[in-house]
Amino acid sequence: MRKYTTLLFDADETLLDFPQSEKAALGKVCERFGIPFSEEIRATFSRINLALWKQLEKGLITRDVIRTRRFEQFAEHFGIKADPGEMAVYYVECLATFAFLLPGADDVCKKLSENYRLYIITNGIGTVQQSRLAKSGLLPYFEGVFISEEIGSQKPQKKFFDHVLANIPEQNKQKICVVGDSMSSDILGGINAGLDTCFFNPWGREEIYTPTYTVSSFEELLDTFK
Repeated sequence: MRKYTTLLFDADETLLDFPQSEKAALGKVCERFGIPFSEEIRATFSRINLALWKQLEKGLITRDVIRTRRFEQFAEHFGIKADPGEMAVYYVECLATFAFLLPGADDVCKKLSENYRLYIITNGIGTVQQSRLAKSGLLPYFEGVFISEEIGSQKPQKKFFDHVLANIPEQNKQKICVVGDSMSSDILGGINAGLDTCFFNPWGREEIYTPTYTVSSFEELLDTFK
């Protein structure tokens, strides 16, 4: 008998290739606003964006602030004269159109859905994540999607996980496992909610908390939940 009935999957960098989507959307922004695109441009924006999302996880800023502030900091860093607010709006529009899968994500979701109830738990903008997940082709494998903006709280806040747990059939926490790539949102959030966790870590990131399992590939993930 399998230990779990229900798996709660993070989306970006667990199933979806967010850096590729971010790069494609930023490229569109640069093209529209006459900014020469480069690896330095991409890496700097990614660093700024990630730092702001980490602040959101800690409850230090809001999602609405992130939308514009990342482009304010981006424009200031490179001396760009384009309006940050206009860039922010266009970026979100573009990001919603890109949904690249990590290699093997479709297959692993298909196989796991045969034996488990699968749900998406993701921090992000509702319209963007809903669009990207729809375009990904993964939704048929999942019984529900929980997005932080729509809930009004984000991982790792207990409120986010309380909402998820109140809206899924399985009520025995021992039969639920969180699967994600982020120590600070997925693993810490799962631990604080009293759930087992599986750290998806093909990137070799530091384990600052102690997950129940650590896997470095989808093959290992399937072995863990076979």
